[in-house]
Amino acid sequence: MLKERIDYLCKKKGISRKELVEGFVTTAHFANILAERYPLPEDLVGHLAQRLQVSPSYLVKAGNTDQDTLETANRIFEELSQSASLLSEERIHDLPDRHDCLTVELTVALMKAVYYQQVNDAVSHDYLHQNYLNFYLEKYGRPDDAELPLPAKKAMLFYKIQFYRSKNRYHEALSHANRLSEYVREGTDLWLTTQNFKMEASIFLKLYDQAKQVFEGTMRRVYEQRLFHRLTDLYIAYSGYCYAMGLYQEALVTLSMAEANLVYAANQGNMLSTIMNNRIIMLTMQEEHEKAEEEIRRFAELLERESAEVREQFRPILLIYRCESAAAQKQWGLLTQYMQELQSLELTTDQEMSAFFYQCQLALAHGHHEEFMEYALKCLPYYESAQHTMRLESLYEALAAVSEESRKYKESTAYYKKLVYLLRGK
Repeated sequence: MLKERIDYLCKKKGISRKELVEGFVTTAHFANILAERYPLPEDLVGHLAQRLQVSPSYLVKAGNTDQDTLETANRIFEELSQSASLLSEERIHDLPDRHDCLTVELTVALMKAVYYQQVNDAVSHDYLHQNYLNFYLEKYGRPDDAELPLPAKKAMLFYKIQFYRSKNRYHEALSHANRLSEYVREGTDLWLTTQNFKMEASIFLKLYDQAKQVFEGTMRRVYEQRLFHRLTDLYIAYSGYCYAMGLYQEALVTLSMAEANLVYAANQGNMLSTIMNNRIIMLTMQEEHEKAEEEIRRFAELLERESAEVREQFRPILLIYRCESAAAQKQWGLLTQYMQELQSLELTTDQEMSAFFYQCQLALAHGHHEEFMEYALKCLPYYESAQHTMRLESLYEALAAVSEESRKYKESTAYYKKLVYLLRGK
C-alpha cells in the first residue's frame, strides 16, 4: 500500500516518481522498493518525507496491517455503517482525514462519503472525492479488490452498495450486498442492514420470491435473537415488497406494523418520516387523495413540534407531497400556488427535478407546448438515469403527443418506442 500512497502524494504535489527520488536512488531501484522486493531504507524515508511534506511514519506505516490497525479500521467501519440519523456531524468531523495506516485512512474516507451521501451534503461529498477518494477508487475500486485488507474491503463494498442504490443500478448493488454478506457475522446489525439491501434490490429487480425469502429468514433471526430494534425497518422493506406485488392494502397494513414497532427503534424520528413518506406516496398513487392529504397534514403537525431548522429542512418535502397530490387531481390552480412557494426554497437535485416535472405538467395543461418541452427536457435525463418508471411513463407519453402535434414525427416515434419498452419492462 506504500506504492499507492506514494503515487497519491506525488499526484497531489504534481511531481513524478522520477522527480521525487532524483538525487537519492534510481527510479528502477525505487520501483523495486515499492514492489516490496527491497526494504525501504531509513535515510531514504527521511528524504522522501521532506520532499512530500509528510511525517516519516506516514510513509513507513502506510502498509501496516497488524492486529491493532485492523481492529481500529473495523471499529470505524462498524460505527459508520449505522444509519446516518444515528451519527452526529461532530463525530464525522472528529475522525481525522489522515492516518499513518492507509487501511484506516481509506476506511474512514469511504464511510464518510457514505454519510455525506445519506445526509445530502453534496459539497462535502464532492470535495472528498475530488481531493482524495477518486484516486483510491481508481486503484482499489475494481471488482477484484481482493488486495485490500478486510475492513477496507468491507468499507469499499458498503460504499459501492450505496453508490449503486443512489443510481438505481440494483444488479450491481445486489452483487455487492451478496459479497459483503460473506464477511458479516449473522445476526449483527450490519448483517440486518445487508439483508435490507438485498430485499430492496430484489424488489426493484422483480425477484419477488427471493425478496420474500430474505424477509422471512431475517424475521426469523430477529425474533430468535430478540433484535426488536430492527423490526421497523424490516416492515418498511416488506411493505415495499407487498406494494410491488400489487398487495396495496397489505402494504399499508405493514407500514402500520412498522409504526407500531417504533418504540424499539433507536432512530425513531428518521423511521417515522420514512413510514409517512411511503404511506403518502402509496396513497397518492392509489388515488386515495383524501387519505393522502390527511397523512400530509399529520406529517406537518408532527413537524410543528420540531426545531425551526428541522421544519425548514422538511418544508420542500411537504410541498412536493402537496404538488404531487394536486397534479394527480388536476388541481392546476392549487399546483401553481404550491409551485410558487416551492421555487422560493433551496432545493436538492431531486427536488429541483420534481419542480421541473410539475412545471411541465402545468404548461401542458394550459396548452403551452414550448414551455412544456423546455421543462420536460430539463428533467428527462435525470429520470432516465434514475430509471424512475412512473415519471418516465408520463413524460414519454406527453413528449410523443406534443412532438406529433408539432409535426416532429421522428422525435414522436422515438418517444413512443421508449414508452413501449418501458411498459414492456413493467
